[in-house]
Amino acid sequence: MTQERKFAILFAATILAARKLIDSSHGTTRGSMGYFYFDESIHPQGHFVLGAFAYSEIALESGAADALQRSGLTPGVDEFKSGSRMDQNLLQAKARKLLKRVVQDHCRIGIVIAPEVSRPILGNEALLGLNRILTTNRFQSSSHEVFFDEGIFTNFATGELAASQICPGQDCRFHFEQNSISVMGLQVADLIAHTCATMLLAQLGLIKKMVKAGDDSGYDPKMDVELEFELWAGLRYNFFAAAPPPVDTWKSQLDFQVDVESRGLHIADSCDTKIRDAALARFGSMYLGCIH
Repeated sequence: MTQERKFAILFAATILAARKLIDSSHGTTRGSMGYFYFDESIHPQGHFVLGAFAYSEIALESGAADALQRSGLTPGVDEFKSGSRMDQNLLQAKARKLLKRVVQDHCRIGIVIAPEVSRPILGNEALLGLNRILTTNRFQSSSHEVFFDEGIFTNFATGELAASQICPGQDCRFHFEQNSISVMGLQVADLIAHTCATMLLAQLGLIKKMVKAGDDSGYDPKMDVELEFELWAGLRYNFFAAAPPPVDTWKSQLDFQVDVESRGLHIADSCDTKIRDAALARFGSMYLGCIH
C-alpha cells in the first residue's frame, strides 16, 4: 500500500469519527440511571490536586470486578491503587491495563483541578465541576447516582449540605464517604485521576519520562514515546466535550478538535496562573484526529 493510499484511508476514518461524534451530540433517548464516580490524585510537588469523574450509563462495579479478578486480585478484598509501583507489582500493572479498557469502553471523563492547599474544599469544587457537566452535556439517563471516595468531604452531612447548595434541582442521588473496595467504580476514577494528574505534571515540566509505544499503539512497539503522549492517546476520546466543528469547515484534520473546557473541565478560581495555564493547555481542547 502506498503512503498516499494509507493517508487517504486514515483521513477518511478521521472524518467518519468526527461525523459520529457530531451525530451523537444531537438528540438522546432518556434512560433510567447514570453513574458518576469521583476520586482525586494529590501532588504537592505540582501544588495541585486533580479530581476525576468517571461517568457511565451502566454501573461500573461489574466491569471493575472482572478486571480485578482477571488480574489475579480478589474483588471486595483487594483493590487497584494507582499510586502503587507498577514495575514491582505485576498484579496491579495488569489491573491497570484492564481497568483502562473499562474506561475506554464505558466512560466519559470530567476533570476538576484545585490548589493542593485547597484540598479541604475539593468536594465543593468537585460539585461545581459536576454541575457544569450536568448542565452542558446531553445524557441518555434522566437521573444519576453520584459516588464520592472517602475523604473528599469531611463527613456525610457536609457533603449533603454542599450538594443542596451547589447542585440544586439536579436529579442526583449523592453517596458520600464511600469505600472504594466495595464501590469499585471509584477504582476506575482513581485510575483516571492519577493518569490525568501525570499528564498535568508533565505539562508543568515536572515529569520527563520515555516509555515504549507498546503492541496496541499503532507504532513500532519498541519505539520510545513521551509518557504524557502515551497516556493522552489512551483517553483523548473519552472526555466530556462539545461536538467537533462540521467536517466541511476543516482546512485539515488538525481542525478535528473538541472543546473540553466548557463541558468537562473545572479549574478552581483559587488556582494560580501557572496551574491554570497548564491545565488549559493540557485539557482545554482535545485533538481527535489521526496521530500516526
